[in-house]
Amino acid sequence: MNSIGRVLAATAMVATLAICPQVSWAEGFTGQEFLEWSDSNQRNYIETQIVMASSIAARIKPQLSQCITDEFFGSKGLSQDGFSKVLTRVEEFSEYHPSSVLVIVLENTCGAFK
Repeated sequence: MNSIGRVLAATAMVATLAICPQVSWAEGFTGQEFLEWSDSNQRNYIETQIVMASSIAARIKPQLSQCITDEFFGSKGLSQDGFSKVLTRVEEFSEYHPSSVLVIVLENTCGAFK
């Protein structure tokens, strides 16, 4: 990984730690618990996760990254439609970790990461 990639990865990790409570990595964390968070915390978590997924996609499948950007972001960050799309699925599959649900939403919308 080049220097820019390392800096971006480190920045993403620090942003995630700063924005999301540590409980998001705890064993047994589910969508049910996530749904108890404030709207602002939910939005920050989803936006951070999508940015990281898009960054990974950019390295392996640029067209997937572009689709994620087009489908989930507006001119001021995460769009309301993008947020609602993910939140609806987390509500539907609340027994699963929200990050797992997010990956499925991204792949159903834009295609597989493979």
